[in-house]
Amino acid sequence: MGDLTGMLNLLFVTESHKLLGVGILGEGASELVHIGETVLSFVGTIEYFIDSAFNHPTLAEYYKTAAFNGFNRLE
Repeated sequence: MGDLTGMLNLLFVTESHKLLGVGILGEGASELVHIGETVLSFVGTIEYFIDSAFNHPTLAEYYKTAAFNGFNRLE
């Protein structure tokens, strides 16, 4: 897309990895938020994003990147 602005944040419980919220800013945010909303609706964890396959290159792939970023900060 060429747009260098925006962010995707995942809020989760450090012990259980349960997803508590998703924040998205930038181009295409309205097309991405439903993915996080779906995981929230079934009380999922950030492992859902780590274990799922996302098409490449797509903006949805940032869920996996954000999940790995959060998970790697736990260690």
